[in-house]
Amino acid sequence: MSKMVATPASEPADPVQARATDSLVLAIVGSGGDGVALLGDMILRMAAHRGLYGVLVQSYGPQIRGGESAVVVRIASEEIHYEGDETDLLLCFRLADLRRFQGSIRLHPGSIVMLEASDASDPPEWLGRSELKPYRYPFATIVDGQEVPGDPKNMLGLALLCRALGWGPEQARHALEKRFAHRPQVLARNLATLDRGWAAAGVPTLPTLHGHGVPLTVETGNEAVARGAIAAGLRFFAGYPITPSSEIMETLIDELPAAGGRVVQAEDEIAALGMVIGASFAGSPAMTATSGPGLSLMTEMLGLASMAEIPAVVVDCQRVGPATGMPSRTEQSDLYHAVYGGHGDFPRAVLGVFDTVHARDVMFKAFHLAERYQLPVLVLSDAYVAQRRQIRDPVLDRAERPQRRVWKPGDMAARFDVSGAHGVGAFRIPGTEGGTYMAAGIEHTPDGNPTSDTHVHHAMNAKRFRKLDGIAAETGDWFLTLGRADAPLGIIAWGSMFGLLQQWVSQNPEYRVFLPEILHPFPLAGLAAWRRGLAKTWTLELSFQRQFHRYLASLTDLAGVVPIARSGGLPLSTAELSHMLTEASS
Repeated sequence: MSKMVATPASEPADPVQARATDSLVLAIVGSGGDGVALLGDMILRMAAHRGLYGVLVQSYGPQIRGGESAVVVRIASEEIHYEGDETDLLLCFRLADLRRFQGSIRLHPGSIVMLEASDASDPPEWLGRSELKPYRYPFATIVDGQEVPGDPKNMLGLALLCRALGWGPEQARHALEKRFAHRPQVLARNLATLDRGWAAAGVPTLPTLHGHGVPLTVETGNEAVARGAIAAGLRFFAGYPITPSSEIMETLIDELPAAGGRVVQAEDEIAALGMVIGASFAGSPAMTATSGPGLSLMTEMLGLASMAEIPAVVVDCQRVGPATGMPSRTEQSDLYHAVYGGHGDFPRAVLGVFDTVHARDVMFKAFHLAERYQLPVLVLSDAYVAQRRQIRDPVLDRAERPQRRVWKPGDMAARFDVSGAHGVGAFRIPGTEGGTYMAAGIEHTPDGNPTSDTHVHHAMNAKRFRKLDGIAAETGDWFLTLGRADAPLGIIAWGSMFGLLQQWVSQNPEYRVFLPEILHPFPLAGLAAWRRGLAKTWTLELSFQRQFHRYLASLTDLAGVVPIARSGGLPLSTAELSHMLTEASS
């Protein structure tokens, strides 16, 4: 059996230490059971404890669980929203697992590479080349030439990464004691392996990053969505687990009861949205969360919520589709479904999430629109935002909460009166004396009685769609711009492109960016003002059909605007964006 004594195959030249930087990118690759995700999470949380900012993105194979796994962690002295392009340190437990991550991990000449000592092969050429000879450590336990369960690889990796970052052993020990407080045997084993890693000779070092010294907060996109919804007044959630949205329900199971709310796991997505509509009908702000296949099932219920004018918030964490697609990977291809999906004519609002920090504000806005205009509101997140972890400043949620206009004696008698401001009538909570009315999916007269009168149907459509006029008037400034206002080159994008484009504009000041927070109704006046003076403009998205570009072209003149798009699976990098812009301009 090999001994867990970490000794590099070559003495470190330490060239990375000489490079000045304000951020570092670490990539960790292994197989299921190697503890790759735990190792990455430990590093991110230790960085947050030191007051450093950071982003963690995890990738795994199409089988969702098991198989190969990779984590990319970028840590920085200042707030960041993008995981970076090139890896400063790659730690790989098994080179064979790297093949699944071609295109998502890249080396530069100064990259440090730590590999399994018994794995004699070199990293694949598509990774790029480090000028350093790989450092090799005995992560695996080998008996008679075969790998067998042994000491935890990730704990040896934790010691090596902490040493490379210049972090002392006390913080690592404290982090492990906190993480495994209720598993003393596991803790003892992990600490012993950590000590062996700390005794290893010749571990290379990275440039030192200085944090604020005040611990910061670590949160995933899904956790931020769940907590933002609670802060906005959510009191009932029903859902059915589906990757990559499940952590929203899991977070709410832990935290919504303390806020006075309830969570129900429904038998399917149709039932989940049905329960949400029922709870909202009873007066409780309510939402569900799902992914593409679940949104397909919920679509009939979206029509009911719009027809019966009952507030409902639906979060869709987009993944690669159609059908099962690639459930652990990201894409922006549910836009058509969110904006147009459903039978008949019915209004809805659609918002997009930029990242973890943005998610809380978006959820407040979603509940505000749903409660005020009494219609379904869809929030489009995606796998890239939903499951990545981000270090952020502590959050101060808004004190006020969205309010629904509730009927009281003396208000207008008809629930669906067509003359209401923006088509919104006072909402009658069941059981309110004098406020009885009929609510159903069937077309109805102003007092809620069923009708087949085509003139009434048209008048009711006009009333319901007038809500979008009110929303458009209120949300005209719900967009973000990046870069100089007089920059000659423009990019229009949405959702999780935010972090990439923030990085891009900081490196390319000749560009400016337009990112809508609300996708439907679209802030067209803001877009028109932003486009003034542009010499060239592109739309950017992860969609084979170029859904965003085509949707925008249906709303306004996009003459001269060039679409840049590809299918999802991997988020774009700045290097890929540079290449795509060059190709689109040739």
